[in-house]
Amino acid sequence: LKKINAELDRFVYSASHDLRAPLTSLLGLVNVTMLENNNHKLNGYLEMMKDSVNKLDDLISDIIHFSRNARLDVTPEPVHFECLAQETFDNLKYLPTAGSIETNVQIEPYKNFLSDPKRLRILFNNLVSNAFRYHDLSKEMPFIKIQINFEQNHAVIKVSDNGKGVHPEHLDFIFEMFYRATDDSQGSGLGLYIVKETVEKLQGTVQVQSVPGKGTTFILRIPNLEVN
Repeated sequence: LKKINAELDRFVYSASHDLRAPLTSLLGLVNVTMLENNNHKLNGYLEMMKDSVNKLDDLISDIIHFSRNARLDVTPEPVHFECLAQETFDNLKYLPTAGSIETNVQIEPYKNFLSDPKRLRILFNNLVSNAFRYHDLSKEMPFIKIQINFEQNHAVIKVSDNGKGVHPEHLDFIFEMFYRATDDSQGSGLGLYIVKETVEKLQGTVQVQSVPGKGTTFILRIPNLEVN
């Protein structure tokens, strides 16, 4: 109960702040735009408005995922990992840098794996979108890879990249609600918290390995609910 109350207080405070920030920015841009006659500057203001709206939409989407994961029971269904991985990359292919990053999927042959596809979709989307956000295009061959193997009635899912990496002092905290490892973080601060809560709902575990300047690998162990 203490944990729930503490997280609720933190959620209300942080969510309120993060919801107001893009709205305040948007309102300021609207006021400036109303006074501007230069078409070139108007286009710039519209792009900034678009960015504010996208940030707001991302935060609201994360809040919805957080709420659904907490409220809804796990529904075991057959999982098609190939489709989930491809769908994830397809949904994110319109990101500005997506065309510059090589994507790779390696999935070991399997059959009869049951879990909750909706929750797995959230996990894939959060981890892959993070890899796109914190890429390093200065690398000769920037990549994002999804690798899935099966052992002891578990799927072992690895999402790897050779991006910016995470400094060691942040690794113990990145799964906390609204934690941001860098000042220039582009996300809501909820994404990895949702990953942790979703994995736990699926009775699994999540680990992270990262080296600054080298890249990051998230390792998820998700049980096959068919054998439970």
